[in-house]
Amino acid sequence: LQGKKKAEIKLKEFYRKQRKHRSRKLISWVTSSAAAVILILITLQLFTPYQLFGDRVHTFTSENSKKEIVLPDGSHVWLNAHSSLSYSKDFEKSRNVKLTGEALFDVVKSEGKNFTVETSNIKIEVLGTVFLVNDRTGSDITETVLESGLVNIIINNTDKNFNLNPGELFVYNSTDESSRIDMVNASSYTGWIENSLSFTNIPMSELIIQLKKWYNIDIVCNNKNILNIPVSITIDEEPLEETLFLLSQVVSLSWTADNDNRIILN
Repeated sequence: LQGKKKAEIKLKEFYRKQRKHRSRKLISWVTSSAAAVILILITLQLFTPYQLFGDRVHTFTSENSKKEIVLPDGSHVWLNAHSSLSYSKDFEKSRNVKLTGEALFDVVKSEGKNFTVETSNIKIEVLGTVFLVNDRTGSDITETVLESGLVNIIINNTDKNFNLNPGELFVYNSTDESSRIDMVNASSYTGWIENSLSFTNIPMSELIIQLKKWYNIDIVCNNKNILNIPVSITIDEEPLEETLFLLSQVVSLSWTADNDNRIILN
């Protein structure tokens, strides 16, 4: 009987030690797991703060087609293919956006609040206007075309600024840091936002610009004699080959595609 009691005491002591051991392991596991979670959260906070702790920055991208965006202040932006636009959550205080690629802006006026577009090379300040910005990745050229209103263009990291009037094209070349302003038909640069293109007596040089945007393809014209020929044409959903065929009936041209998927007009 005494031996039985000793055995029970030893068994209880064994169970007590096991419970204590499991409790320590559980506390250790919870502590290490919590530390791991905290470490992950800190890492994510350092490297992806916007995704984890709220949308501090809103980003919109367009892949192979254009996209229309309505900003919090009511301004409209049409992104061309392979472009992106971003702005912070306090946009209505700053009215500042960052653009990569090409976009047409229709900016709503806001008393005392300028609207600013930042690109890799220039900054554009406006109050209310319609203008296009083209700042493609990999290109040395940044363009701004003003359709209506007035904009001020500032070249990044310089004190150079330019006022643009309607119908003017501003071109900046980052390679030699040169800039110029040309008179153009603004609709030749902005017509890609519509569901169809319709032109009357437009020079071939300006039509080529539109065809590049409409079909999202590079077009090179080696036949300089056709650039000033006026053309009237309407394009809906016709493939590029059909459009080029129609043009060849009006303008003496031929075309080929090279190894870089460019269209060469001859």
